[in-house]
Amino acid sequence: MKAEEVFIDGKSYKLGKRIGKGGEGEIFLLDGTPSIALKRYTGKDPKEAKISAMVEMALAQKSPNVAFPVSIARSKAGAFIGFVMKLVSDHMPLHDLYSPGSRKIHFPQADFRFLVRSAANIARAVASVHQSGCVIGDINHSSMLVSSKGTVALIDADSFQIATKTNQFLCKVGVPEYTPPELQGQNFSSILRTSNHDSFGLAIVIFQILFMGRHPFVGTVRTGDIPPLHENIKGFRYVYSDRRNVGMDQPPGTPSIKDFSNNLSELFETAFSKIGVVKRPDALEWVRALEDLEKTLVKCDVNPLHFLPGDTSECPWCEMENQLFTILFLPYFPSGPIVEGRDPGALNFNLDQLWQRIESIAIPANSIPKFSSPKPNPSASAIAAKPQQSESSNSLIVAIGSMVALIGLPQLFFIWLPLIYWGFSKEKTTTTPDQTPLINVYKAAERRWADDLSNWQRRTGILDLLALKEELIQAKTSYRLVLSSEQTEIQNYKVDRRNKQLISFLDGFNIANADIKGIGPSKLAVLASYGVDTAADISLKKLLTIPGFGQETSKPLVNWRASIEQRFVFQQNETESERQEIARIKATIHLKLANLRGRLTGGSANLLNLSQRVKTALSQTDTALKMANDNLQQAKVDLEFLNIAIPTTSQTTSIQTQSPASNRSTSTIPTASSSSTKVSCPRCGTNMVKRLAKKGRNSGSYFWGCGRFPVCKGTRPL
Repeated sequence: MKAEEVFIDGKSYKLGKRIGKGGEGEIFLLDGTPSIALKRYTGKDPKEAKISAMVEMALAQKSPNVAFPVSIARSKAGAFIGFVMKLVSDHMPLHDLYSPGSRKIHFPQADFRFLVRSAANIARAVASVHQSGCVIGDINHSSMLVSSKGTVALIDADSFQIATKTNQFLCKVGVPEYTPPELQGQNFSSILRTSNHDSFGLAIVIFQILFMGRHPFVGTVRTGDIPPLHENIKGFRYVYSDRRNVGMDQPPGTPSIKDFSNNLSELFETAFSKIGVVKRPDALEWVRALEDLEKTLVKCDVNPLHFLPGDTSECPWCEMENQLFTILFLPYFPSGPIVEGRDPGALNFNLDQLWQRIESIAIPANSIPKFSSPKPNPSASAIAAKPQQSESSNSLIVAIGSMVALIGLPQLFFIWLPLIYWGFSKEKTTTTPDQTPLINVYKAAERRWADDLSNWQRRTGILDLLALKEELIQAKTSYRLVLSSEQTEIQNYKVDRRNKQLISFLDGFNIANADIKGIGPSKLAVLASYGVDTAADISLKKLLTIPGFGQETSKPLVNWRASIEQRFVFQQNETESERQEIARIKATIHLKLANLRGRLTGGSANLLNLSQRVKTALSQTDTALKMANDNLQQAKVDLEFLNIAIPTTSQTTSIQTQSPASNRSTSTIPTASSSSTKVSCPRCGTNMVKRLAKKGRNSGSYFWGCGRFPVCKGTRPL
């Protein structure tokens, strides 16, 4: 069959292989021109005026990472048939990157650093469009492509909104899952879009990349019916918000928004709240925030394949993998045979000898310094507040007189006896001054002592010392477990070969690329938010736990998986992929062991330094802490002198008790506690409890956490 001839800038070309097809047209290669492609329109709206304007504006030169029209394509008769654009090769749809199942196949090298970098590159591409004077309008994941190097290309540029001096060409399409609240349900054919509208869709895309495909407006309702996704967007029901109760909880296993930087948390909050209708974070703001995030990423202490912000309290990816029984990131090996690398640190490592050294490092028994101040005497204020008694001479005279009268006139005893009783009962009067100020003094002294002690412990490193010793204990236990797990994991893998092959086969079929009855974009977003991306993720039991999915709704998905499973053929002989997988298991084990060896070896030296630092601090007198202790002891003695019970306060640090003779002190390190104070969760309204941050940016500080954790991850500062 003779190839069709097209004319571009007056020059003849032959249409090559068709590489894509959509609702408006088809994409073809051009013979002899490997760097460009042609879009030929097949619909009723050929867009000739709009495409001509884009070419005249030289948009392709202004935004090289966007597939803008470069030239007009015409038939031999001169009729407009489409346009030529830069060929985007070696790129995959964005969904294949942020969806964990697809990522294992299409982006096996990608870790979280790669995801953050790709998100920043997408924001840069959007910024370049806005700087060229265009508005994308129809932002969605299918129009964004990513390469194995993290470079980004935006396609479907002919739908962008542009303006010339004489004409306004609108973007007439849009996807509800990425459409801002103020445009939901409107007819796009007459809507003038703005870059602020684009900023909403961009924020959705970035959220999906960082949160492993989760949509920020998909969650579990607490009461009532499940609203459609577009209604959640229209109602500003941003499920991960830390400031508002939207009546929904985020899907299980998902990270808290505060696991990322405070800046990113603020940007998402603004983008998805009513404030954003006026002004949302623009693309360049996201670029800066994502660049800053990437700089903070560190390797997880438990899983070296995980990268997380350095000031995060816990690894969000470990939590997600543990709760959802999945693997988010894989060790990456280039194609070809895998050669197990040598680990020099393993040769001379002896855990028992190292642990003997760690155990020999002294950990102080007391966590506060010793004070030699004598026990104080009651203060003048306490003595003045002591109840005073005084005699009443008049009542005594009445009592004595009545006794004499009783002897002389006994028949009137009913008069004299009450008078005698009254007189003696009023012999003394008691005056009790107001003791409330002394109780308040004690409470203030106790609070000051607790604050000063906590600051001193952080300053001197006692909390770090105790935490480091606990981490080393955990690392030792983990090392022994990991050391013994290699052969077990390999054996388990070999025993379960058929199921492993099946899962690997099913993972190659992405739900988003399938045509399944009743599963449109909105339901795809819900499925992805609950970790269902490929055929391997589908089971009736799992689907029934997802909002909006019942027996009937789930049936097409279950049947689709069953139809694919019928095509599976088990390979009896060990396959190359299985050999690769066994090598990956070994490499993962060795990575974990190397990481644990580093923690134990480096931790031993750090523990010694901290121990010496703490020992020095305990031997010195801290003036501020001593003053706080003296004030607290004085306040305590004053209350004991007045027989007033020591008040119970919300402080968790116990009061120091000591005497000059024993010169000993006792205290407790602050731990998580509850409080009688009722504080409501900003997300769900449940009563919150006081907790202690053990790691991260707020380590050593208390905060309010939701009583429904981990279902609800709402927090408030104290």
